[in-house]
Parts: sequence; C-alpha cells; structure tokens
Amino acid sequence: MKRLLFFAAAIFLGIAAGEYLTTDFAFRAWLGRLVRGDELVALVDRVGVYRHDERSLADAKVRSAAQNQPVAEAAIDHEMDLLRWQFPDEKSWNATLERAGMNARALRREVAQDLRDRAWLETKLPAQIPPNEKEERMFYEANPARFAEPLRFRASHLFLAAPVGYPDEVIETKRKLSEALAARLRNGESFDALVVEFSEDEGTKNHGGDLNCFDAARMLPEIFAAAQTMKTGQTSAPIRSRLGFHILRLTSVLPARELTIAEAAPEIEVTLENERRAQALGDLSARMAQTTSR
Repeated sequence: MKRLLFFAAAIFLGIAAGEYLTTDFAFRAWLGRLVRGDELVALVDRVGVYRHDERSLADAKVRSAAQNQPVAEAAIDHEMDLLRWQFPDEKSWNATLERAGMNARALRREVAQDLRDRAWLETKLPAQIPPNEKEERMFYEANPARFAEPLRFRASHLFLAAPVGYPDEVIETKRKLSEALAARLRNGESFDALVVEFSEDEGTKNHGGDLNCFDAARMLPEIFAAAQTMKTGQTSAPIRSRLGFHILRLTSVLPARELTIAEAAPEIEVTLENERRAQALGDLSARMAQTTSR
C-alpha cells in the first residue's frame, strides 16, 4: 500500500516535481524510511545509498564517476570468456546464470561496468614508485621462509583421464591402455610421440607432456611420491591418481635451497608495488566515503 501511494503521488505531482523529489536528500531520506525501512546515507546521481546496502558508498561513487569511462569490446569479450571457461559446457554455464537470476546479457553489462570502474580507478592512483634496494633487502630478510625453495622435480606425463566416479568399465579400459602404452615405451617407442597420440592432457600433450617444475604443494600426491622414487631420465609404470592414469618421465631434480636476493628481487618488487597499490586504493576509498552528497 505504501508503495502504491508513493507512485500515485509521483504521477499526480508530475515529471518536474518527481525529478525534484528524486534529488532532494531530506525527502529521499523520509521516503527510504517509509518504503525501505532503511536510513539514507547519500545520493549519488539520484541513486540512493542506504546504510544496509551491500554496495558501499565508495563503490557507488566509483560507479557513478566511471559511467563514461571508455572500455573496449574486446576487453569485455575476454572477461566473459574467462568466466565462461570455468564451466565444462554451455548447459552448466546457463544453469549457473539462471540460478543466480541473471542472463548473459545482464552479466556482460556488469562486466563492462566493472572494467569501467577499474579503468577509472587506474587514472586516480598515483604512479607506482618501485622499491629501492634497501626496501627489497629488508623484505627479503624479514621473510626467509618465503624464499626457501622446497624439493622440486621437473617431469613429463602421458595422461589418460579416468577420474573417480567414472563407470568401472571406462576406468578398466583406461587402465589396460595405460599398461599397453607402458609396455610400448619399454620396447623403445618414443615417449613424445605416444604423448601426442594418446595423452588426454590437452594443456601439455603438444609440449611432450611437460609438467614444468613442481613441488609437493603444486602436484597430485601420487605423482610427487612417484617422482621421489625415480632417477632422472627414468619412465614410470602407470600411476593411478584421482584424475586418471599417468605415465611419468622424470626430467630433473631440483634440491631444496634458499633463493639469493638477486633471484628473489622480481617477486619482492611486485609484492611491494602491490602493497603500495592496495594502500593507495584504500586511501582513495576512504576519501570517497567521507565525501557524502547532500
């Protein structure tokens, strides 16, 4: 009933009065208490920001300021692709959007606005001053564990997908194929050639199955455990993991060691610059939140 009375009053007063009412802070505060049961904090381009809104005042101000910030369609396409690629197929992607009460067009609008917000913020942040040598050394000495490299291996694999939950007959078929491929390797066939022909790891099959360097935290436990028992250049029997079957070829062993400050410098520089960037963003957000629009 309250909402009905409000809309009836707006129609009766006409467009001019309606525009005035939408920008008058005192009236909007009263209207917020009447209709929303919430306290108005500020008006940002006729958009009311209420105390219990999920979006903060600073966010609302950034969104208002960034409305005319140019953003390339290619950048929006890229962001949409990054979101879409997290789902195995179109059906699951659309189902997720539906559960969120959104469609692809609405999501694209949100992505575009987020890019505008970020681009506008970039124009307001101070130029990033790289840390000096003294600051880098202080960070290096204060974080020794961060620059201690654990035992690492480099290896390649031939992978057959058979994750936990697959039908038993599919898993058994993949097991037999992995054993047959291991036998062919023992008979002298090329590891790289069999990887290209049979491996189901699309990310590595065109690079000889190379998994690059990994430690225990970045690898399936079964693979890491197998690597610990192998010698450089050795090829394993099929290894079963929760994802499927792997035939591993060990390329190199990298013992645990501490990075020198020269080796750690690129990471330290990025870390310190990111900390300064986060501080600048926090300061900007605080300044914007303090400037209410009344």
